[in-house]
Amino acid sequence: MRSTDTKQTHYSMLLICEGTHTEPNFLALMIEDFKETGIIDFATTIKPKPTISPSDDVLDLNRGKEKRKKRLLKNTTQEQQEIENTDFFPGEQPLNWVKGGIDNLKVYDEVWVFFDKDGHPKAKEAFEMARITEIDGKKINIAFSSRCFEYYLLLHFEPLYRAFEKSECNGKNYSKGKRKSKTVSYYCMTDRAVEGKACNGDVCINGYARMKGYWQDSKGGLSTYTFVKDKIWTGVYNAHLIRWKSNTLHQNEYYERNPYVDVDKFVCRLMGFSTINFEESYDVTEDKINYRITRELNTITLTLLNVKTLILPQGSITVHDYKTGDYREMNICAILTEDNPDFSINLENHQSKRILCNLDSFKKILLSPIFPANDNMTLILCLYQKLTLIISNKFRLTPKSWLLFSSKRKCILYDVNVSLLNGLYSSSSN
Repeated sequence: MRSTDTKQTHYSMLLICEGTHTEPNFLALMIEDFKETGIIDFATTIKPKPTISPSDDVLDLNRGKEKRKKRLLKNTTQEQQEIENTDFFPGEQPLNWVKGGIDNLKVYDEVWVFFDKDGHPKAKEAFEMARITEIDGKKINIAFSSRCFEYYLLLHFEPLYRAFEKSECNGKNYSKGKRKSKTVSYYCMTDRAVEGKACNGDVCINGYARMKGYWQDSKGGLSTYTFVKDKIWTGVYNAHLIRWKSNTLHQNEYYERNPYVDVDKFVCRLMGFSTINFEESYDVTEDKINYRITRELNTITLTLLNVKTLILPQGSITVHDYKTGDYREMNICAILTEDNPDFSINLENHQSKRILCNLDSFKKILLSPIFPANDNMTLILCLYQKLTLIISNKFRLTPKSWLLFSSKRKCILYDVNVSLLNGLYSSSSN
């Protein structure tokens, strides 16, 4: 992920989306909102084109009765304008979108590709091509959602770790005498729900969202950004939490997992943050001073990579309460030298789901949410392998039954119709 200042006027981004409505419309209104509030100021091209409004329409950003005219930046190049007017990228999905992005790395400063886990035939190839291909020092960024983009929306309301099967309950309907079918909705969790077909929020995300009162429709002509625009930081926190749980439970490639999401990385990117996952590192190069930032649970470690001295004065590290928007400086001064190249920051005293820790050094910002150290996930993982066989033999449980522990260390039997993965978080947190 590039750390170039996205507030510069001549910076440009290309956003390639799998969906034709939900993702483009979400991104269009979010970017417009960020431009209006001064967070970003650069040209963006979204493919396919958003359907919410033409460029001269009025966008309602839910600011009371106030409606603002869409402001266009006149800094697009002729090549970028030509791309905006071209058809969508053909070929095998999602490899076609990655290839389309690579073809335009010379035209744009930054390219992102958005797609879901939809059984695409070339998912592995797409991720591998994005990983190994570099043009002019730039790589393709992928914003991935599993099962679908609506799962990212859901995380703005609650940190639900569940493997949904689809975004909406629907099926195929064949007309008499015709071979072609059309997709019909089962209107899950509405007064028009088709009995025996609608899942009542068990399988589809939109049905679950309606049941909870989060939103009614994600597939219409409106932008889903309006559902979550006041909950952006909540979505960032919960997405990090879900990724942490996923990385704790699984070793397979994350594009094979359900659930999984990292769309929040793009959102943070727009806001000027660079993000890292747990047990990953982020190398910073600034003014010939190189250092590495490593995150393990609630500890951040800075490691000097050359013989220069690095000084982080007091005020460089702040704690952000994303619920209130307040920032507070931490009383920490870090000095890294050749003799003492490491400096660790323990965040145990800031354990709260309302806290984000931001490290700001040389205008580089590390977004790093912190999680409770006593999360019952650790207990489950420690005991899972030892107890499964014993419990199964004693009680003769089916493979669909698993032993879970609540946060109060009470033993419960939880019967699920899918895997442990599907009900783990939601069950243990109740």
